[in-house]
Amino acid sequence: MARQNVNRGTIANDGTGDTLRTAAKKINDNFVELYLSVGGDSDVVTSKVTFVEAGLSFEGSIDDDHETILGVTNPTGDRTVTIPDASGNVVLDTATQTLTNKTITSPVLTSIQINDTSADHQYVVVPSELAADRNVTLPLLGTNDEFTFNGHTQILTNKTIDGGMLVNNMVGGKNLGGNLLDSSGGELLEFDRVASAVNHVKMSNTATGSSPKIEAVGTDADISLNLAAKGTGGVDINSKLVYNAETVVSSVAVSLAVPLTIFNASSGTIVPTLGDGEQIGEEHRFIGKGGATVHLTGNNNIAGADSNGSFFNFGVNSTLSLLWDGAIWQVMSSLDGAEGNPISLV
Repeated sequence: MARQNVNRGTIANDGTGDTLRTAAKKINDNFVELYLSVGGDSDVVTSKVTFVEAGLSFEGSIDDDHETILGVTNPTGDRTVTIPDASGNVVLDTATQTLTNKTITSPVLTSIQINDTSADHQYVVVPSELAADRNVTLPLLGTNDEFTFNGHTQILTNKTIDGGMLVNNMVGGKNLGGNLLDSSGGELLEFDRVASAVNHVKMSNTATGSSPKIEAVGTDADISLNLAAKGTGGVDINSKLVYNAETVVSSVAVSLAVPLTIFNASSGTIVPTLGDGEQIGEEHRFIGKGGATVHLTGNNNIAGADSNGSFFNFGVNSTLSLLWDGAIWQVMSSLDGAEGNPISLV
């Protein structure tokens, strides 16, 4: 009903206004509509909803000293609060409530807890103290996946580990080593930790035309690479054995960093020298090529040499194999290519 105004006439007592009865009816009708609009009936204003200085007061189902007051803070501009076309509860900042079908944009979350399926235990997400903002980027997954945690047993697939540490067990804060397993759980490789290690094995791949390499590297200047079988087993080499070689054409010291020396001077005489070996069981081989005469001289470190510094004298197609026993070079085999006899010390 629209508001009904009492017609007072044009001037006082001119007889054009509403009669007292008509005016009283309009007034009564207006009050009835007001009573109904605030939750009462046509005779009694509801005591459940009232206007108070702080806002709109709602009384509970039982009249007592406790009410819910709906108020607003002092606005600094025009504000519009839109109630959606839906049934539900008003969400308050400290009340325990369940949110459904909500999209949260740019939230700041504190004390995150995620219920399990029965809602009797929670995952509690605990962040570390940060020195600056950090981004956590989720990958574009092709299907469902799981987060990976450091102490949880999980299978990793399609992962590239860059600069990681392979660790199997931790005792007293020390990394003991680890294993690489096959698809059935059998060990493929075992990694063992040595205290205060400074040397290690390096594996390198190569481009077309070159061979991959396994080598010993580290802090020490001279490092051997040890291959060991178990018990009475041996190290099986299933391909041809290739010796890294140096070529010598003048009177220089033979390099003990390579296992094979090839003498290939074209003419004259050269006097290369052979130093002491470095490890027991170290082997060195020699081949004579070219037209020069070769006097391979040791420093009294060749078996059978005298104090005058005897030397091996061999020419084209001559071969010599020596083995270091910790004190001197022992002759394993020798062959003079020209005469077919062993090479002798001169």
